[in-house]
Amino acid sequence: MNRQLIGDTLRLLQAELSPIAGIKLPFSPAEGEGLLSVMEGYNLEYSRKLHFMGIYIILVQAARRHMECSADHPDLIRNVLDGDYLYSFYLQFAIKHRELDAVVFLAPFIKQQQIRIANGDYAELDLITLIGQFLNAEFKKKRRSEKAIEQVG
Repeated sequence: MNRQLIGDTLRLLQAELSPIAGIKLPFSPAEGEGLLSVMEGYNLEYSRKLHFMGIYIILVQAARRHMECSADHPDLIRNVLDGDYLYSFYLQFAIKHRELDAVVFLAPFIKQQQIRIANGDYAELDLITLIGQFLNAEFKKKRRSEKAIEQVG
C-alpha cells in the first residue's frame, strides 16, 4: 500500500508537470515513510493522502534544487529555474486538489526556508512535522464542528 501510494503520487505529479520543463522527481519510497506514518494517524481518503504526498514531494524537490545553487555549480541556472518552477507547481497542484488550507498553513515556513537558503543556510524544513501539525489542527477543527452540531441537533 505504501509503495503503491508513493508510486501513484509520482505518476500523478509527472502527468501534471509540464513536459517542456523536463523535470524528473527522483524520490525513493523510503523518503516518504515518515509522512505515511503521520498520515496513518488520521482517517484520510486515499486521494487526500495522494495530495499530501504530492505536496511533500514537490516541496522537498524544490528545496533540493535551490540548495544545489552555488556560484560554481555547472547547473546553477537550471537549478534556480527548476526550484522556482517547482514552488509554482506546488501552488498549482495544491489549489487544483483543493488543499488551499495547507498552502496557507505552510506558507510562512516555506518563505522562511527560502530566505535561509538565500542566506546560505541549507537546513531542511521538517515538512513531515509541519504537515502533521496541519492535519492535527484540521482534525481538531473538524471535531469541534461535529460537537457543535451534536449540541445544536
